[in-house]
Amino acid sequence: MIVIVQPWFSAPGHPSQSLINLSKIVGDIKNIIYLIAVVPGNKQVEVEKNKLMLNGEVIDYAVNSSSIREGTLKALMSLKKMLSTNKLIDRIFFLDAHLILLSVLWPFYARPEIKKLGLVYLLGPERVARYGIIKNLVNLFLKRKEVVLFLRTDELVSDWKKAFPHARIKCLPSLELPEDEEPVSVDRLPSDTIRLGVLGQIRVGKSLEWLVPIFKDDPPLGKLTVAGAYSQFSERKRLTVLQQFDGFQEGFLSEDNLLRIAVEQDYLLMLYDNWDERMEGAVMFLAARVHRPVIVYDKGWCGRMVRTYGNGVLAPRDHGEFAAFVKLLPRCGSEGYRRLLDGVCAFRSAHAGPSVKQAFLDIL
Repeated sequence: MIVIVQPWFSAPGHPSQSLINLSKIVGDIKNIIYLIAVVPGNKQVEVEKNKLMLNGEVIDYAVNSSSIREGTLKALMSLKKMLSTNKLIDRIFFLDAHLILLSVLWPFYARPEIKKLGLVYLLGPERVARYGIIKNLVNLFLKRKEVVLFLRTDELVSDWKKAFPHARIKCLPSLELPEDEEPVSVDRLPSDTIRLGVLGQIRVGKSLEWLVPIFKDDPPLGKLTVAGAYSQFSERKRLTVLQQFDGFQEGFLSEDNLLRIAVEQDYLLMLYDNWDERMEGAVMFLAARVHRPVIVYDKGWCGRMVRTYGNGVLAPRDHGEFAAFVKLLPRCGSEGYRRLLDGVCAFRSAHAGPSVKQAFLDIL
């Protein structure tokens, strides 16, 4: 049996929805158990948990917060109990985890019957390779015969293999696009007013600090929508620019609401600052689900996807040039916009379907 662990299930934003998407695509396979961290009394987390339960067996454990450290530690404690009562469990798969904590503690929780311990890690190796002691601990963990490190992009795999040449490291395809789901789409009439969206977790690093003032100061430029919940309370204090901004819709977005707001936009913005550019961007999969192009910087995975599939537009790095860039964007209904939508279809075809699902199951 396989246990898929999400110790970040109660975090605002993408982690819970990503697991739900995965479970929908994988289907109700009897030898998979989902182990999730749940903050008791959080109604929205309970809603997400109930959605997950439609697709398979779910076991939850209580946490006080969405801390990845707490979630990882208590996941190990829950796994210890599960392993003592279910001897059929032989594979464990962490969709998220605190890598250093897991490296330190796993030797105390490991069991001979565990043939594989997989961990998806989102960042590059620099943080764990910076200090000798930490790097040695992680290296010992990654050299264990049952441990496999999974990364989401070829860019990350390349750099991790350089830093930890003796580890087993693989690229794991994302399951974010249900193979039988028709793109959610709303035909929009051609309009001179362009609509741009920044959706999901509200935090510093999504260019909101300079994007919002541009549209506040120049309303004819277009309509900017910012929608989602703050990733942390401190972000509210840091992003005072959103106060009294008419385009801000604050609050947790259910999947239905997220899709509804996304499909109302002409473009979804992915202008991430202080971001590991080698990482995937979840919004690009969201854009594919609602048949909308993205706007990204020409760097890393996001830039490579747009250059490969033509599913978006590459933005200038100079913030002072952004208003002029928006004025030149292909408008809905134009031939240029239709070409972008063809690119969205190409991206979707490459990242959905039976072959992607089978590749994931084979690795799992």
